[in-house]
Amino acid sequence: MTDSLSAPIESLNYNDQPILTPPKQTTYTFFTGPPSSPYSINTLSDGTLSTTACLPLLTNTTSLPDQNPYNIRHHDAALIACYSPHPLVPALQSHLQAQNEEKEPVHNIPVIGIFEASISVALQLLSSSPTCPSPTPTSSSQPNPRPGQTRKFGIISTGPQWRSILSSAITAAPPPGTSSSGSSGAALGAQFADRVFAGVETVGVDAGDLHPSSPSTTSAPPLPPPATSPPATSAPIPSDPCPATIKQKVQAATARVLARGDVGVIILGCAGMAGMEEWVREEVDSGGQTGVRVVDGVKAGVGVLQGLLRGGY
Repeated sequence: MTDSLSAPIESLNYNDQPILTPPKQTTYTFFTGPPSSPYSINTLSDGTLSTTACLPLLTNTTSLPDQNPYNIRHHDAALIACYSPHPLVPALQSHLQAQNEEKEPVHNIPVIGIFEASISVALQLLSSSPTCPSPTPTSSSQPNPRPGQTRKFGIISTGPQWRSILSSAITAAPPPGTSSSGSSGAALGAQFADRVFAGVETVGVDAGDLHPSSPSTTSAPPLPPPATSPPATSAPIPSDPCPATIKQKVQAATARVLARGDVGVIILGCAGMAGMEEWVREEVDSGGQTGVRVVDGVKAGVGVLQGLLRGGY
């Protein structure tokens, strides 16, 4: 799955902007959790396990760049490409803050997750999207939208467990001292979320099944590798890494999100969905919907970090 992120990220063309003086080039390092981490993040517990496995590799302060290329201190920003309230985000933020306060000061290194980034981008897009032109008949269990009512964002995710996990994270109260605008994270608060959040629909497969393939070549081994470490087992490589059935499931979930009414933004709620925007747009167009934007969480995260770095923040 990690390998599938390179092309969508490079397609943003941040390294092809000659108007910048001097040109600001970006080198991307793609990190996959070691064999001790879960193959796929399917629950909140998996997120905790992956944090336990990944954090030591990302924060090894004694390593030189050629010894551990994944050390966060050798980078200017970090994007956690798991669409969830992943504990690795605050863990890395806390580590960097502690180093700045107690040990060796380091330059500011922003850390964000694709979950939080996509919500922030979706809210920005909704703020400039067309409002509902007129009431639309709905079932008695759903209120009719008022003319001028703000559109909402919906999320397409993987397994059905993510409906409640993501919804709970979004409707949770924002941390003290932050606003319910999504700029400080994904927690919007129940009242604000009711105005802008349409809900979550899922495709019925786990993240690891979106791109079934052999383990990523960018997987990080433990440091140092155990002398008796067994070789990683390889899953069968299918002839089509994105089979038609996955496309059908993604488009079916898109149709269900749109059926919730007044959706102005659809978010691809999994890093493994990077590059699947066209499938969503096809379904949007086939249903005659207009003004619906599609947000790729990975691209949103890269864009947020690029803005911070290029702006000198």
